[in-house]
Amino acid sequence: MAKPQTQPGRAPTRKQMALSRREKEQLRLIYIGFGAVAALIVIVLAIGLYQTYVLEPNSPIANVNGGEITTREFQNQVRYERFLLDNQIQQMQQQLVSLAQPGNEQLAQMLGPQFEQMAQQLQMQRAGVDRQALDDIIEDRLVEAETQKRGITASPEEVTEAINRIVAQQAGGYTALEVTETATARAEASATAAVWTPTPTFTPSPTITPTAVLTPSEAITPTATPANTPTPAPTPTTVIIDENTLKTNYANWLKTLADNTGLDETQYRRIIQATVLKDKLQKAIGDEVPKQAEQAHARHILVETEEEAKQVIERLKNGEDFAALAQELSKDTGSGAEGGDLGFVPRGRFVASVDEAVFALPIGQVSEPIQSDFGWHVIEVLEREERELSPTDYRQRQRQAYNDWLTEARAAANVQDFWTVEKVPKDTAPVFLPAPAVPSAPPVQ
Repeated sequence: MAKPQTQPGRAPTRKQMALSRREKEQLRLIYIGFGAVAALIVIVLAIGLYQTYVLEPNSPIANVNGGEITTREFQNQVRYERFLLDNQIQQMQQQLVSLAQPGNEQLAQMLGPQFEQMAQQLQMQRAGVDRQALDDIIEDRLVEAETQKRGITASPEEVTEAINRIVAQQAGGYTALEVTETATARAEASATAAVWTPTPTFTPSPTITPTAVLTPSEAITPTATPANTPTPAPTPTTVIIDENTLKTNYANWLKTLADNTGLDETQYRRIIQATVLKDKLQKAIGDEVPKQAEQAHARHILVETEEEAKQVIERLKNGEDFAALAQELSKDTGSGAEGGDLGFVPRGRFVASVDEAVFALPIGQVSEPIQSDFGWHVIEVLEREERELSPTDYRQRQRQAYNDWLTEARAAANVQDFWTVEKVPKDTAPVFLPAPAVPSAPPVQ
């Protein structure tokens, strides 16, 4: 709007003053409008940022006995587990590429299928990690509660040592403490194995056939045969990673984690602390497992069909020898060569149907045909008694004890699960570990 022209030296008229005031008011309203729009835009952006970076990450994805698991914690766990699996998959693929090189045909035939199967298993784990990560955190919370009850803790020094072992492994070596503990554990395991001696299994006494007695002049003197002295295998070297290399590699590892998973050192140490507590709880529960258990000494004959099993039973009733029939007929060639003898075994060693029969049959009674996924079994229990578990069976019982505890703890816990696909962090292209620093410490024999 053009302003009315006034002559110099003359005062503006009332009309001119009214027009000027109107224009100023219009401009003021325009500025207020622009300011309001700008403020609204800022508010909307601030709300969006607050929702994205504060509300959503801190919103609960699960609740365990009243304790919240935040979306941020879940997403950090997902990114971390994805990253580790991606690097394992890469290493497995590198192994397969190496086996495919000319000259490795025999090795590829032996190891190729195993590596391919392991790679497929890793891919399956990778596909399910978005959900598994939450289950892992829930387990960590249950472990944390149980360790508090038991007075079990994970000190900062123990967490640091656990991290150092990870970093040392990436560099192809070990920490000094790990080497010492491994040597001690091996010595204890050897001592345990030496103390534990299996009770001889029952074997039928052979029929003694009288033979001519040799006269002194006919006595046979054994001739000593020099044995071939085997060439001792080279002792594998144990590389101990020194403190300076550990610190350097740890700093690089933290940067790698931050770049690829978003984890900072505090968050990473919290994950490792949960692992240390879990290991300690597994040991504590395992140590409570009795070293003795009821065991059965049985033998069996495995055949294809129920009709064949019935025929075996009929032949046994007619007086034929169980061991001889096992050697002749059993599909289980391992035990068949031993007359069907399975040795002493604790509960849980066999498939359910066989396990039940082994611990329910009267001593010396032959079973009716028993079906399993392997075929049809004819079983005879020779003896049952309480006896010490073998080291292998004892370790298996210890692992099972922790799994049983976890199942019961999950069932007893008040768990609220709010997991949705929308809470899963965006998947990115795999980023692999950088090459670790070369150890500066010399190998230790």
